[in-house]
Formats: sequence, C-alpha cells, structure tokens
Amino acid sequence: MSIDAIAHIEQEADRLATVLSAIDPEQQVPTCPDWTAVDLLWHLIEVHEFWVRILADRTTTDEEAMAIEERGTPRPEGQHELRERRAAATEALLAQLSTRADEEPAWFWYSQERTVGATRRMQTQEATIHRVDAELTAGLPLSPISPEVAAAGLEHVLHVMWPAGYEWIPDWASIRPVAAVEIRPSGGGTRLLGISRWSGTRPRDGKTFDAPVGRLLADPADAEEGLPRATASGSALALDLWAWGRAAALDHLADGPDLVEIHGDPAAIMQLESLIAEGHD
Repeated sequence: MSIDAIAHIEQEADRLATVLSAIDPEQQVPTCPDWTAVDLLWHLIEVHEFWVRILADRTTTDEEAMAIEERGTPRPEGQHELRERRAAATEALLAQLSTRADEEPAWFWYSQERTVGATRRMQTQEATIHRVDAELTAGLPLSPISPEVAAAGLEHVLHVMWPAGYEWIPDWASIRPVAAVEIRPSGGGTRLLGISRWSGTRPRDGKTFDAPVGRLLADPADAEEGLPRATASGSALALDLWAWGRAAALDHLADGPDLVEIHGDPAAIMQLESLIAEGHD
C-alpha cells in the first residue's frame, strides 16, 4: 500500500495546528525541550514556507537554497496570524507537491537525494513527527501512525537522516568507527548500522568537537573486526519513533505502550544512545 503524501501531510499538519491551538502557547515541548508550543507551530510554518520556495523556484544548487533561507519572513506575534499563516503555508506546499513528479530534480540538503521525491518523503515524516510532538505537548494519547508511514519513517532515518551527517563533517576532523548495531524491525528486514565518531579542533576558534554519525553497512563484512556490537529490535512503529528521537512517545500510544529492546556490548549501546540523542528537528 502506497502513502498518499498529499492527504497525509494535510491531515498531520491540520492535527498539529488544532492540538496546539487548544493549549498554552508557552507550554514546553517535551521532545524538543528548547521549544514551546508556539515555537513548534512556527517551525512547521518555516519548514513549509521554505520548501514551497525551493519547489516554486525550481532550486537545484546550494547557493540558491541559501539565498532562499536568508529571505525568510519575520515571525508574527499573534496566535490568529500564526494559525492563518500555517494554513496558507501548508496549502502552498501541497499545491507544489501536487504538480511535481518524484523524479524531477530539486535541491535537498542531502546531496544523494536531490529530487522532488526526497522532499515529498521528508515532509511526510516531518509532519508526522511534529504532530507527535504536538500531542505529547498537550498530554494527549498519540493518534495512530499507519504501518506504511512508520516503516517509511524508519527507512528515512536509516537512508537519509543519519548518513547525511557524513557530508557535514569538516575537512579538519578525523573519523573513527566505534560500533556496529543491528536494527531488527518485527517481520524481518534486519539492517546493520555502522556508528562512527568525528572529532577535532576547529582552527578558527580552537573549539573541540566529538560527535557520532551513522550509516547502513551494505555488507556485514564492512564492519571492522572487533567493534563492539548491539541489537535494537521492536515494531516498525517503535523503531521509527525511537530513531527520530521520540522514544518518549512510546508510553503514550493509543493502543498501549510499546518499546525498543536494546541488547549487546555496553560500549556499543553507549554509542547508539549518543547517536539517538543527536535528535532530528
């Protein structure tokens, strides 16, 4: 069963807006502690408006995308204005996605995925995850996520969100493999995730960095011998929310709690937890 991205994004964005309109705008978002409810709403507006411009301008280069980002418009103060702007932004995004084919070229922040389809898949998952954030902020049980969307969400983290991090490692940094983790969704499809850490001192200000990155290994033999290993298993839904950094949502599912079971070498588990803690906005 394929995902109707247009209907899904519209439904999730409307649900997010409805939930947030009924609570204190200053309520903290538990899964994004630096944000309040109104920050979460503004984030969705900014995201939708940005991708509208990317698609409408047929942007394909980093320079063009940066110029669009720099032209962002100010955040309105009033709640009514914010709600109206969110509705308009979502409508404009869906209008763009409705007229473009997945294979058409379009800028995307991961160089391996520069098509309209990448934006469509990303916005499907972004709307879902931030709707989850909104319901958690309101203290509500989570609305259902279909098995197809959950499976696609996990795949998006494995194939896009985590490996894109390798493109942002500065040229002055060094990188070293630190762990290998089997991701085991119920029903099969086990994947081997390689976790590395990049580290170094930034020449311009002397600031030091040490951060995890992850990507799938095409062949188990690609994992360096002697690396600590672990496994993470669970339903596609549980693994999806966990991989997006929303494990807290697993206690609030409408059908009852779920969990991701993690076993293995404590050193590998520590590196996996560090990767998850990086989160995704």
